[in-house]
Amino acid sequence: MNHSLSCSRFTTLTVAAVLIQLVGLSLFIFGFFPIKPALSGISGPESFRPPWDDVGKNRSVAALPPEQLRRLYQELSELPSSFDRLILMVIDGLPAEFILGKDGDHPKKAFVEAMPYTQTLLSTGVAVGFHAKAAPPTVTMPCLKAMVSGAIPGYLDVVYNFNTQALQDDNIIGQLFRTGRKIWMFGDDTWLKLFPGLFTRTDGVSSFFVKDTVEVDRNVSRHLGDELMRDDWDIMILHYLGLDHVGHIGGRKSVLMAPKLKEMDEVIERIHSTSQMQDEDKGRTLLVRLALYS
Repeated sequence: MNHSLSCSRFTTLTVAAVLIQLVGLSLFIFGFFPIKPALSGISGPESFRPPWDDVGKNRSVAALPPEQLRRLYQELSELPSSFDRLILMVIDGLPAEFILGKDGDHPKKAFVEAMPYTQTLLSTGVAVGFHAKAAPPTVTMPCLKAMVSGAIPGYLDVVYNFNTQALQDDNIIGQLFRTGRKIWMFGDDTWLKLFPGLFTRTDGVSSFFVKDTVEVDRNVSRHLGDELMRDDWDIMILHYLGLDHVGHIGGRKSVLMAPKLKEMDEVIERIHSTSQMQDEDKGRTLLVRLALYS
């Protein structure tokens, strides 16, 4: 009899302990991996005026054709456009210290010699450097989402990084598309998964072939000769993955690092030189070079 009671009590305690563990594990999962619902709605011209303004009350402006919506934004902003076109060059895996130095010190000599044109632009004031810190996790998809929408990434995004879905939150790419901007994208196909149907011309490459450090960038640069000379685009996104792959294979001391940095520097020089020659005929072009690095 006592033996039966002892077994029953032990079973009860075991079940209770398992249930407590499951509750604790659930609290940890939902706390550490919070699911962030997409925010409904998009920002419109009403954002430029207080809620009581007539423009804010006119909900029909969202249905305006892209060209009219663009002109309305320009009128409401009361600021002239400083640039006519934008080239967004993303270099995956490039640490800021390679370009800007670390803790107030200048970059190491090897990095300066690997990217001389970029350093010349910075030292002469033609370019401006800025070090922005991203919240973890810093894999590609969460970083891109944070960059274009302002959303703070969560650790669950690491899982979504392997099966990227279309971004539902309001974001700058969608806003540019709605105002009639023609956006071209060459490089990491994560952009194509996040923003399906928003790009006029594309050539995506997979970021998961980590051992490929050559063709993954050639597939981006091969478009520069023709596309930079055309005038039927407003925003061009170039996302290079080769440097990130070099880092994964051999680290920052890899023998492939310096040649890859030199290659990226030559791309920057090519874009900058071509844009300068075209500024008078095709409008001023802004080159923004970003680095994603964890």
